[in-house]
Amino acid sequence: MTTGIKYPPGHWIRDASPRQGLEQYLGQQRLTYSRIKNRFVQDLLGDLTGKTFLDYGCGGGFFLIHAVHSKARLVMGVDAEENVLATARFFLDRQGAAGPVHLIRSDQFPAFRPETKFDVILMKDVIEHVPDDLGLVRAAASVLAPGGRMVLSTQNALSLNCLIQGTWNRRVRNNKAWLGWDPTHLRFYTPNRLKRILASAGLACRGWRASYLIPYKWPAPRFLKRQFVRVDFLSVADRALGACFPFNRLGWNVAVLAVSDEKG
Repeated sequence: MTTGIKYPPGHWIRDASPRQGLEQYLGQQRLTYSRIKNRFVQDLLGDLTGKTFLDYGCGGGFFLIHAVHSKARLVMGVDAEENVLATARFFLDRQGAAGPVHLIRSDQFPAFRPETKFDVILMKDVIEHVPDDLGLVRAAASVLAPGGRMVLSTQNALSLNCLIQGTWNRRVRNNKAWLGWDPTHLRFYTPNRLKRILASAGLACRGWRASYLIPYKWPAPRFLKRQFVRVDFLSVADRALGACFPFNRLGWNVAVLAVSDEKG
């Protein structure tokens, strides 16, 4: 199943310079929204010491470096774009983490050897881009070790931001095709839809995190001569409630931990 991700010109992924691409990538990771989301994903990944770790859709390598620093036994990253992998290599080299990491360029889930199994698989903000999302999750589950963990994150239709921005774009601006901040997205999800997809792959949900519970990125007034105003103090809601039921299923971004059967 191919990813189908086609990013527009100007996106950091299209930058042929690893140094410039990394600057843009790290700029995104420093945003309050990204910092909170990344922390929640790290919480769900759990202890990686001695584990085999696969990041499918690894991007610029943030979680590859996290896995190396967490003393994972094997770290592997997969992405469809060579520019992305070049940026990840540059980042890994800069952090002194390149040696233990294996990178694969592929626009579909790799056909690993039957004996290859991963203790932890991450697919952060990937499935909303993929035409065959169910096929992708099943392919990933097939190389998950017994009792292994899979963490997915994606944008959530059951969120205040989706209600506000969706209504504005679809009803007021008549943009019926609106699917969030990224033009390469194909669909939204709900927690129940994610549970069904994971269950069909033999995985059971064990934990949730949600971020951007209250929108804190707003269109800026024209006199400010910029596109957005960020009211970051509103992120206190994420920090206080993002791991608590039912709020952990109500953010613009929702992350879920799913586990495979211990017997395989």
